[in-house]
Amino acid sequence: MPQRGSEKLRLSAESLKSTLAAAKIDLSIERWWKYGQPQIDRVSGIINVGNVANTGKVVQELLGVLSREINGTIEVFPYGIINPEGARINVTYELEVD
Repeated sequence: MPQRGSEKLRLSAESLKSTLAAAKIDLSIERWWKYGQPQIDRVSGIINVGNVANTGKVVQELLGVLSREINGTIEVFPYGIINPEGARINVTYELEVD
């Protein structure tokens, strides 16, 4: 049976964390929302990267999820007044609508 459109988006907080764990980066997924019934067709999350030097690696891994069927937006907000201590990353993935 062919996959339905929303079945192509198989993202979860656990699968994303395991992908990012392969990069050996200290981070935490603060929030994770799933949208769509019966299958998920959009996910949004907030990721907290404890070391600002690792932010580029995390963004690179997040961009690796994108494909022809999956669109995404990634917003990065460093925190720390004078010297950035870390970064908060807002990420959203959604299926391409035909």
